[in-house]
Amino acid sequence: MKPHAKKIINELCNYLGQDLNQPMCKELWEHVQNCPECQAYLNTVKLTVEIIRDANAPQHAPEAVKENIFKILKLK
Repeated sequence: MKPHAKKIINELCNYLGQDLNQPMCKELWEHVQNCPECQAYLNTVKLTVEIIRDANAPQHAPEAVKENIFKILKLK
């Protein structure tokens, strides 16, 4: 399992109001360690979050476009 899985399990436990050392969280962690389907699910969630984060990253206009806009708006 990739290292990010522990972070995801920790986040899940925090969301559920549990400490990672609580029995439920330990059981969840152990299950994921041995369950290819859950590992695939966690990897898919992580990839989805990364794709959404990348898609919403700020885009910067080329300098020439900025200059033209400033000229049109008569800004410095």
